[in-house]
Amino acid sequence: MKILAIKNHRAEGLGYIEEVLKDRGVDFEYCEAWNGERKTEGDAYIILGGPMGVYESDKYDFLKWEMDLIRNEENRLILGICLGAQLIAGAYGKRVYPHIKEIGWFEVEKVAEDPIFDGIPERVEVFQWHGDTFDLPDNAKLVFKGDQVQNQGFRIKNAVGIQFHLEMTLDLIEEWVRTTEGVDESIIDESKDKIEEHNRLCEIMVDNLIKEIEKNHNI
Repeated sequence: MKILAIKNHRAEGLGYIEEVLKDRGVDFEYCEAWNGERKTEGDAYIILGGPMGVYESDKYDFLKWEMDLIRNEENRLILGICLGAQLIAGAYGKRVYPHIKEIGWFEVEKVAEDPIFDGIPERVEVFQWHGDTFDLPDNAKLVFKGDQVQNQGFRIKNAVGIQFHLEMTLDLIEEWVRTTEGVDESIIDESKDKIEEHNRLCEIMVDNLIKEIEKNHNI
């Protein structure tokens, strides 16, 4: 089994997901899409975040490539995180647009079941870092919703999108906060109390992801 992780920015990798995959003995590879790479080899795709918007695809042409990849892929499981989730919505013809900025810890509610999120409680605090949102694709199932930003997680066919960042580590949070102007550094202290549970939720999601890949490909 190999997972292809598609990067939209040099600083946004798999984070804690990378640690879990290594621990589970699962091979993974990065596609540096932001830097011109175009790879498609893998049993599943994880499309990662980035500071740009889907509506800037004329400026960032790799976003068009990723939406084509999502649109034309029928068999491989696709997990989109933050911008990755927005790209899934965009690939299915839905609007992605600036909205309420959420940076830090916010509660989301699980409103439907999905195999990728089996074992995740109905209400959880998750780490957010976004200013855009999206309209839910036609025939998609809303899995997570938020109080301020409604569409927080969904599935459509073989693609699953989450607006929040389950992949965060404390080091990543510190780096993002300290290198972004105007972000309250108290988020770092708050994160010290929350990151262990957050990492546990990430492990649950990754283990479920591995099971679904194995099922889909008879691995």
